[in-house]
Amino acid sequence: MKLTDYLHKNRIRANAFAKVAQVTPAAVCSWINHGKMPRKIETLRRIAAATNGHVTANDWVDASADNSRWVVLGKEE
Repeated sequence: MKLTDYLHKNRIRANAFAKVAQVTPAAVCSWINHGKMPRKIETLRRIAAATNGHVTANDWVDASADNSRWVVLGKEE
């Protein structure tokens, strides 16, 4: 599930989610408004934990794009 969809479905504001995920509100806005992806594995883990596993690292990968770099929790390839 995309983070934007999760926040909308659960009626969670970006500022509130930022506190739970221990990131800045600006980071959350960048992810939901500009399609950016968190760069740190730990941030992806915190997002997954804050969403009870509804938003995972795999949800950030656009399957239609040609991605030469895949991020897997705990491992970068």
